[in-house]
Amino acid sequence: MKQTNENTNNAGTSAKPFHTDKAKWQWDSAMEYYCKRLDKNPDSLTDEDEVIIWECAGNHMAFFLTWLIRHDFLGEIHLEAEEAPAIEAVKQKTMTGAAFFSQYCDMVLCREDMAACILPFVDAYYETNYSKDYCNYMQEKTLETPFSWEDYEAFEPILDKRYAAYCQAHH
Repeated sequence: MKQTNENTNNAGTSAKPFHTDKAKWQWDSAMEYYCKRLDKNPDSLTDEDEVIIWECAGNHMAFFLTWLIRHDFLGEIHLEAEEAPAIEAVKQKTMTGAAFFSQYCDMVLCREDMAACILPFVDAYYETNYSKDYCNYMQEKTLETPFSWEDYEAFEPILDKRYAAYCQAHH
């Protein structure tokens, strides 16, 4: 997973704001892990295999997007009536964050996906410490694991704690 080595101050503030994270940036590595784990040739991947690989490549973004959804931090771009049932489905766990990420974000997490009020936290956290937190949680399964509610629910308190610490330091 792509990690930055930017210097941060004690508050975890990044010198550059978050703009975009794309699953395609992780595709090759996720595909390599998938093929190795299942002893598959990349040339023989099925459509189903590719869906799983995309989900593994974008899982860290799907986790973050799920957190945004469950905490009402989605950007206005997602607050259209047609997305309301899907947003509620993620909140009720009848749709995964990965499915929402694929269907409504094209496997790209953008600044526009986030409410303006959460952007200062995202700028301070996502590019610097989010990857570290996610990699530490997933350990060796970082690009090998598709979305699961069990994993997300175990990871959500880490995001909650980071957000609470950010709010305490900045208010």
